[in-house]
Amino acid sequence: MATIIKLKNSDCEVTIDDKCYEFITTDEYLVKVNFAQNLRRHSSGYAFFQKNWRQPDGRYNCETIYLHKLLAEKFLEQPKSERRLFVRFNDGTPMNCLLENLTWTTLSNVVRNTNKTENRLGYRGVIQDRKRFRAIIYVDRKPLNLGIFDTAEEAAEAYNQKSRELFGETRSINVIKGKE
Repeated sequence: MATIIKLKNSDCEVTIDDKCYEFITTDEYLVKVNFAQNLRRHSSGYAFFQKNWRQPDGRYNCETIYLHKLLAEKFLEQPKSERRLFVRFNDGTPMNCLLENLTWTTLSNVVRNTNKTENRLGYRGVIQDRKRFRAIIYVDRKPLNLGIFDTAEEAAEAYNQKSRELFGETRSINVIKGKE
């Protein structure tokens, strides 16, 4: 079963497992700070708790707790890794904090599973090289040059093909204009 929690600063609701809801409403510290009642929506789309605590010297200390990270740390086994691990939403929806939707993974995997494209060409892995277009994909932080193409769309298709070959279906696959 799942529990839905209304967020304090928006019309959004976050979904969590019943055992997670029981944890956040019975844990001594989380109850003391009214964690469940003060969950808000972060500008990045995550559910989080934030509180400024006045220190004895008059300064303030800001405490931030992300719901998905708290639940993953409490309920999901973190695999051994030499690299820092992050919590990924399998379906890409930050308001779905059900345990089956959370996975420990590397930052490169988190980024690969976003649909953000922040370049002027509108395609991930495509850059302009003089009057042509170069396709590049990163594997283990190293660039792999996929070639130079006459159009951005051809370069994006090359990126898509290599991405599927290396990583399977992810949300980083380009939607090519004219092929929708």
